[in-house]
Amino acid sequence: MSSSDDDWFDQDENDLLQGLEKSLKSLELQKNEEYIESPSSEGKYHRMVKQPSSFLMVRTSQFSLTELTNALKMPAIDMFLYFLSEERDLFVNQVLANDSVKRVGLFVDVLWSLCELELGGFDEVFLSAFSRQTALLDTIKNLLQAKAAVAKCDAESALILSRVKWMLLRAHKHGLLSRQGYELVELYKKLAPSFKSDMIDGLEAFTGNFSHNVKGLIYPTLETLLGKEATKASNEEENERLVSDKVVQYVNTLRNLLREDFLAPLVEFVQQLRSGTDADELKQQGLLWSDVHLTLNPQFANVQRHSLVFLKVQSTKVSKNVYKAWLNSIKSGTLLCLTTSLAFDDLILASVGYTEPEKLKEECLSVQIVKQYNIGNAYKRPLIMFQAPVFFEPYLRVHNYLSTCSTEKFSMRHYIVDGQMEIRPPAYMKPGVQLSFNIKPFTLDKLPEDLHLNESQKTAFREALSREFSIIQGPPGTGKTHLSVQLVNSLIQNAKALGTGPIIVLTYTNNSLDKFLVNISRYTQEILRFGSQSRDPQISKFNLRTIVKPELVPPRLKRIWWLVNCEHKKEFQNLQGLYANFDGSEESYQDILAAQEKLNQVAERIETLRMVFQFFLARDKDLLAMTTTCAARHNFLFRLLQSKCVLFEEAAEIQEAHIVACLTPHTEHLILVGDHKQLQPFSGSCKVPQISLFERLIVAGLPYSRLNLQYRMRPCISELLVPSIYDELLCSESVKEYADIRLMSKNLYFVQHNQPEHRNSDMSVENLYEAGVLAKLTEFLIQKAQYKHSDIVILSPYNGQIECIKNALPQNYRSTVQVVSVDSFQGLEANIVLLSLVRSNLSGRIGFLHQANRVCVALSRARWALYIVGNMTILEDSFPKIWNPIVKRLKENNAIGEAFPTIIST
Repeated sequence: MSSSDDDWFDQDENDLLQGLEKSLKSLELQKNEEYIESPSSEGKYHRMVKQPSSFLMVRTSQFSLTELTNALKMPAIDMFLYFLSEERDLFVNQVLANDSVKRVGLFVDVLWSLCELELGGFDEVFLSAFSRQTALLDTIKNLLQAKAAVAKCDAESALILSRVKWMLLRAHKHGLLSRQGYELVELYKKLAPSFKSDMIDGLEAFTGNFSHNVKGLIYPTLETLLGKEATKASNEEENERLVSDKVVQYVNTLRNLLREDFLAPLVEFVQQLRSGTDADELKQQGLLWSDVHLTLNPQFANVQRHSLVFLKVQSTKVSKNVYKAWLNSIKSGTLLCLTTSLAFDDLILASVGYTEPEKLKEECLSVQIVKQYNIGNAYKRPLIMFQAPVFFEPYLRVHNYLSTCSTEKFSMRHYIVDGQMEIRPPAYMKPGVQLSFNIKPFTLDKLPEDLHLNESQKTAFREALSREFSIIQGPPGTGKTHLSVQLVNSLIQNAKALGTGPIIVLTYTNNSLDKFLVNISRYTQEILRFGSQSRDPQISKFNLRTIVKPELVPPRLKRIWWLVNCEHKKEFQNLQGLYANFDGSEESYQDILAAQEKLNQVAERIETLRMVFQFFLARDKDLLAMTTTCAARHNFLFRLLQSKCVLFEEAAEIQEAHIVACLTPHTEHLILVGDHKQLQPFSGSCKVPQISLFERLIVAGLPYSRLNLQYRMRPCISELLVPSIYDELLCSESVKEYADIRLMSKNLYFVQHNQPEHRNSDMSVENLYEAGVLAKLTEFLIQKAQYKHSDIVILSPYNGQIECIKNALPQNYRSTVQVVSVDSFQGLEANIVLLSLVRSNLSGRIGFLHQANRVCVALSRARWALYIVGNMTILEDSFPKIWNPIVKRLKENNAIGEAFPTIIST
């Protein structure tokens, strides 16, 4: 290949072909990769790749019964590689009118196995081809009628009919089912009651003839943004109300809530633009950009990771700081909206692709057009652009999964959907199984001493391993991450005996993920970290992009990669031609839309093949780790690996839909670790409840474990949380031994004032008085008390106050003293915390301080000392349930006054 074999998926097709000619001679097929002998000469390979660029080669010869039988012995992913790299077309003349039930059964098993992979982009190809299998569907019709006539069905026929029904449903969900397919569905509905079986199960999910792909409903239409239609698909909702299947109802509800959550803030922003909001002000803030242009990349061979379209943004229209902040906020998967005017007569939706630094310097942003309305040639014309207020990528991935997932094998449905309260052991935890830790056997009754757990942690450890659905709640500082690490370490050590496959650990934030990996890396190095690169040198070696093993890439995968790239080039060139010849007619416009959709589908197949490569890297690892945002696109990878155990850190901050989307039919053990008394899931719409699966099931009464011994806060600080937030929170001996803060007479203190707040130009709240007080205290602690800059963190609930405090600090402190929002500091701690509460007004509005979850986080970040400044009167009057007990504790400690109790003058 080129000088290195590890960049094969970034090469031009000509380079790749030349490389393959050389490497195919020496590459041996991996074990289990190919069970069927077939000619493998270079001549045959040349003929295959030089045919038209569809990856499904057209030849009419059948696969023999032996070939189909042997293919079914392969792992599903190897079967996929085999059939997709074959010259013979799996979907042409494979089932004929007089074929035996055995052949039909084998062919159905193959199709079902391929479809069950649910590989993005390829799934649609398989289901579309299946729905056009006239001979197959006729054969199934005859089989169904024959078995109904005698009112019984043998096991072989029942399996065939069941799997065909499953594929009919998936084709229906994708909007791909043919008329003949719907006629067969009606026959199922009519004849299924004749069988004493589960043949009728799932048929009610066929609610209406879908004329479109349900996955596309997550994208806003022009009418939606203009408020001319409801933000939900009303027809689908009406059909869904008629469904009695609880899992189908549940999944539909999650999908609609997800769509509402994403679209509501976007619709609201568009309405603001149309109602006369000052566009110039929005432009200066980097929220609205004018005179941007879409340009086509003319050189396919030089495409950076398939960036065919670039967005040209003029940075000179705003300040350097605004442009820099905008670039930092843009990431792959962001949804951009473009229009020719704020009248919104037209609309283009584009998702951000790879944010290549060199291209960004040229003011070029790689994008992929996903939808366009009322606009033909969108290129080389001035456009207005803004981004969706909510990050789109996780919503898209989770919505796609919920739109097409199988509800028949819905993992953990007993607890999530049915509300069952009695929790069973994990299925892989067989009776009598021998567990070991550090080579020594142990039982759940007698845990190893070297786990180093306290009593509540030991109880949680036992319950986590003995419950297939485990919830562990831990207040701040109670060692949730330490417990999670010991659980994962134990599961890894027993993975081979239990047959769990790689353990999957998911977190809400990258910081928490890195923190977990630093700890677990003491026990294993077989870790694969997905998503954004970690800069921590201890764990950067686990980043997916740094692990290069080209020898793991099967030759068949490289062949398919080349074929799909050829198809991508063909569709790109076709679209280029349509744009160049656009004549303004409706027919020409529809041709462009169809070509754009084809190109997007091929691009999805390319992305899927990248992930198939990741499977070969991941299958021998002990642990896969990523954030839930990243995990939303990797569900099919989890299915390929058949991982049985998934652990979520920060589970109470994760939306229910995002957790469900990470489960597979192979999930046998789900562990949720978090604290619903701290931050709840983010919601973009006030109509969507801010409650996690974690909290919902605890409130419903599902048994859970609770940690009660904290190792972070000095006792006088942790006492603020009891009983206002927690009923009980014990302190370890270690926190009672902290030294007093130097030159301060109190380690906890609240400065009371009544100086008014005000709103800044961004409509955020600030309090100049509080900023000044904390800036002076910071100087005192560093200059007089000789604390390090890194010992101190300044927190506030409001971003406006963050900037205000930074400006109040001496210039040389602004880059060394951390000043951050309360929300962003969840899960973190500092030796000394200075807290600005901001709110002080005559109307009694306290905003975020009326939310117990945020109050809990704000008061629980400090280890040695907590110094607060705020208007206590307004807090007590507006939210006495929370703030009255806190004030009582402060008064008991003589910790309220008008100035901080420094021992020497400031």
